[in-house]
Amino acid sequence: MVRFFLQPLSVRQMRLLCASLLAGFALCGALQGLYWGRTQLDAGAALCADTLRLHIRAASDAVADQSAKLRVRDAVLSVMQQCPAQSAPEARAWAAGRLLQFQLAAQRALTAQGIRAPVRVSLVNMYFPARRYPTGQLPAGRYDAVRIDIGSGGGRNWWCVLYPGLCSFAQGGYALPAENDLVCGQYILRFRLVDWAHRLTARRQTVLLAG
Repeated sequence: MVRFFLQPLSVRQMRLLCASLLAGFALCGALQGLYWGRTQLDAGAALCADTLRLHIRAASDAVADQSAKLRVRDAVLSVMQQCPAQSAPEARAWAAGRLLQFQLAAQRALTAQGIRAPVRVSLVNMYFPARRYPTGQLPAGRYDAVRIDIGSGGGRNWWCVLYPGLCSFAQGGYALPAENDLVCGQYILRFRLVDWAHRLTARRQTVLLAG
């Protein structure tokens, strides 16, 4: 038995051994890759669920209407500063109960600009493309959002994040380190994987949640 193991392997046996080792390494690598990909997609799903966005649609692309959109943004962010939420569900519930307050704040901002236009405020779940902000980035996907339509809402959009916050007033981050890595890290491959998967699979229809 000992002499059997001490005998040199033939060329054919060496090739079979090398092929078996390579196949084993390839299988391990594939399994690790699948696990890594699944982990990133789970983090992306958590990120969408843990984010409350702001979506303002101006009446038109005219300079006055675009300027008014920014005044409405400031008014809404001022209201949102009062939010005591410590989680996305709390922020969502808080915002849903203050849609009228958001609407009144927006209308006051328009009145101060001498603009008389209807304002519609609602809480929706909708598709957003990938977006980069000065303090982070978000992959494409479906997010809950406070949506504000000024007039016909046919003008250029303004987007931001109300919770946990990529807008100017907001502080803090996400509960999971993997979520913060996607938003604030330099992990380009992770971000692109999540963004690609969401762009490919996310529905485009907007769903009204409140308003």
